Amino acid sequence: MLRIYNTLTKNVEEIRPMTPGKVSMYTCGPTVYRYAHIGNLRTYLMADWIRRILISDGNEVYHIKNITDVGHMRQELAEAGGDKMIMAALAEGKSLQEIGEFYADVFWQDEERINILPAHVFPWASHHIPEMLEMVGTLMNKDAAYEAGGNIYFDVNSYPEYGKLSRNFGGDLLEGVRAEADPLKRDPRDFTLWKAAEPGRDVKWDSPWGEGFPGWHIECSAMAHKYLGERFDIHTGGVDNVFPHHEDEIAQSEGTFGGQHVNYWVHGQHLLADGAKMAKSAGNVFTVEDLTSRGFDPLAFRYLCMTVRYRHRMNFTFTSLRAAEKALTGLRNRIWVWRNVSGNGSSPHAVSSEAEAWRGKFWDAIHNDLDLPTGLAITWAMARSDISPADKLELILDFDRVFGLDLAEVPERYEIGSQNNETMERRAALRQQAAYNDADALRSQMTESGMVVEDAGVATRVRPQTPLELQESRWSSVSASREVPSLLDEPDLYDFTFLVNAYDYVDDVRRCVQAVLRYTGGASAEVIVVDNGSTDGTADYLEEAQAEHSNLRVIHCDHVVGDAAGKNIGLKQARGRFIVLLDASTEVVGDILSSVAEHLGDNTIGVFGPYGLTTDDMQHFHEEVERGDADAMQAYCMAFRRADLPKVGLMHESFRFYRNLDIDYCFQFKNAGYRVVCDSGLPLVRHEHRQWEELDENQRDELSRKNFGRFLKRWGSRPDLLINPDAQGFDTGFRH
Repeated sequence: MLRIYNTLTKNVEEIRPMTPGKVSMYTCGPTVYRYAHIGNLRTYLMADWIRRILISDGNEVYHIKNITDVGHMRQELAEAGGDKMIMAALAEGKSLQEIGEFYADVFWQDEERINILPAHVFPWASHHIPEMLEMVGTLMNKDAAYEAGGNIYFDVNSYPEYGKLSRNFGGDLLEGVRAEADPLKRDPRDFTLWKAAEPGRDVKWDSPWGEGFPGWHIECSAMAHKYLGERFDIHTGGVDNVFPHHEDEIAQSEGTFGGQHVNYWVHGQHLLADGAKMAKSAGNVFTVEDLTSRGFDPLAFRYLCMTVRYRHRMNFTFTSLRAAEKALTGLRNRIWVWRNVSGNGSSPHAVSSEAEAWRGKFWDAIHNDLDLPTGLAITWAMARSDISPADKLELILDFDRVFGLDLAEVPERYEIGSQNNETMERRAALRQQAAYNDADALRSQMTESGMVVEDAGVATRVRPQTPLELQESRWSSVSASREVPSLLDEPDLYDFTFLVNAYDYVDDVRRCVQAVLRYTGGASAEVIVVDNGSTDGTADYLEEAQAEHSNLRVIHCDHVVGDAAGKNIGLKQARGRFIVLLDASTEVVGDILSSVAEHLGDNTIGVFGPYGLTTDDMQHFHEEVERGDADAMQAYCMAFRRADLPKVGLMHESFRFYRNLDIDYCFQFKNAGYRVVCDSGLPLVRHEHRQWEELDENQRDELSRKNFGRFLKRWGSRPDLLINPDAQGFDTGFRH
């Protein structure tokens, strides 16, 4: 029997359904104004594994997963008078219904790709407004809610148990209130059940209290009641749902129906990406499509999530995903072998007592609060044990009822086609004739066609390469700057290193790289391009260019590692005496080598370039310097000596977005005692900076603000580093 951690009681409890053999289950589903990211999907995987275990134990599970569409405007979704779904619809030229259906379809495709069992019902919030209004009306009649300014609020004081899920009581409760203080509320803890439509709002419904739309929390209560009744067994969601969403759901449901709402509340912990919370501003929000576009099998992500307990934070990296895919491929290979030796698992098979012992260990672990990591470890120990291949095949397919890795489909995945079968038979005949050179030629032919050929004694096994194996056979890639060895202690090999950090926009990268190659011809120079997770053909172009130019070197990243990390990869690998950092939007149109060498020949100058900045207050930087000392240099083009890097240090990798990173790095040089010097006469042209231009104003503001905050935290109290440290208006008492 499955035992699971119940957030409500703070205990691991055995799940005992209200109706024996039948489990009612509700999962907070997606909000369809955007793509679901892998952090969302980890939570849905948790619910899927719970459901699979319950089914394996002989239960019928009735599963509801709601779709939150337009009309449920949370405070943090408000943007320019509308929620993100409304703004996205306007930006994409779609109707609200079209955009909701589009993102819902993508969500269902993503769930299918990672093998999540579809819910029995996916109720849309906007289709259940009558049920929500009925609940609000009941709460009003019970004096558990009140009207103010056309809004209907739940009266938290009417529900004495408020806070029992999150343990957020009293004054501490206010810390979780996300919105600005609402003067219409009687108590700051009260929450909105129905909100009056603001002027100009198109998406609204009639109600006894006027036109408006429902609050965020009421939708789940109404839909759960409609499909599962006043009380049901299991409610799942992410840990971020505990407060206020699920706390409010309990209050309004139990306030309406007068009894317990849910027996078991189960929550999955956050997924971090590269050690940080996933956020657009950090550039580390990944979708299933992001994984598959880089060659990964979506089921490798499912496997990866099994390696960390659902109640623990999980740090997603592409290095760990690659390891998960290789482990999954290894498991499939073993099944491939076991099938071949055990008659393909087609006949009934009674397993040995040793195999039954392994089975017992596995199910004990899985039933123990969904301990998939231990279950996976037991699976691998079983796979390496001395029991028969037939026993192993029987057990692995039994375990996969929970894992959901589609391991029974290995034969179909490894189908090689009639032509390859004929080639394999010809090769086997050649090996029997000891014609090994001809056999090796056929092996090479099959490998080049995308096959894996494995000889095991006289037998030969052939399977298709995975997309990841095919991609890795084309070029290697790194997942983080720490994976790249530093050559900074090695001697210079060139006079110049030109370093370009490439983010998509292949035409810009091509223009930049070709211009550098043109104007460094005959010079002692290398060009390093860091392909920072591009997916638009940039990587292919760079590979072609690298094959044509011996002084061009490309380093591929398997995802966007961030601006600072990408540049650090290049800095660690640079072997030129002078390093010239170029943005892909910048085009060299003449000789810049002599000017760089001349200025950096002055050991007092640390950074040289054409686009200097100055500031009087550390708050506003202006491109006003044409020649001479500057407070900072823009990274469209900035040059420095390689020999200074051990003293100055590499860039701070908290700057995932480029904005203000150049200013921060210049201050590292200034802090080490060097000057920043500008000459605007360098022969360079700045083209449209697409990475900036394609952001909307809100994104620009958010990214700039966060990075500038990082800069101020480090340097805001150092006016002594400015060329005019006594400037008017500078607050020398800056604190952070």
